[in-house]
Amino acid sequence: MLSCSRALVLSCAHALMLSCSASQPLPAHEASTTFCQSPAAAVSEHGSVPNSASSRQTSKHRATATGSGRKVRLFHFLFEMLEDPNMAHCVSWVPAATGVFRFSSSNKDQVAALWGQRKGNKRPMTYQKMSRALRNYARSGEIFKVKKKLTYQFSQDTLLSLQRCHHLI
Repeated sequence: MLSCSRALVLSCAHALMLSCSASQPLPAHEASTTFCQSPAAAVSEHGSVPNSASSRQTSKHRATATGSGRKVRLFHFLFEMLEDPNMAHCVSWVPAATGVFRFSSSNKDQVAALWGQRKGNKRPMTYQKMSRALRNYARSGEIFKVKKKLTYQFSQDTLLSLQRCHHLI
């Protein structure tokens, strides 16, 4: 069995997407523990998993919810994909400094399928369904549609929060 600290390190990349809050970043002293914790990594000093609501979740939701019960947000997932050089053929920054990104016309469905898997959907996610969710983010001001095909932009606040969260690891 992995030690608690090693489990935390191993789960940081996955937990980043699950637990970063784009709307309200945490103070630095809280961020290092919260951002890198996942329900699987929350092990007591005796090596057992506490009996909490997060550990009683169904297997479908266990991978998608944070310890506080929040689900994976699409913009966190997209930021993770944009920061992964192996995914540049699917989604890439146009000018990264302004938060504009574009989906590849030939591989946009691959990103959607990965998003559906991350969410734990039983039915396959399509780009059409995912783009509807992206348009809904415009209502909350987190992501905006750019007037170019397959192109979107993170709001400045969302981009700054994601960058802060990403660089804590």
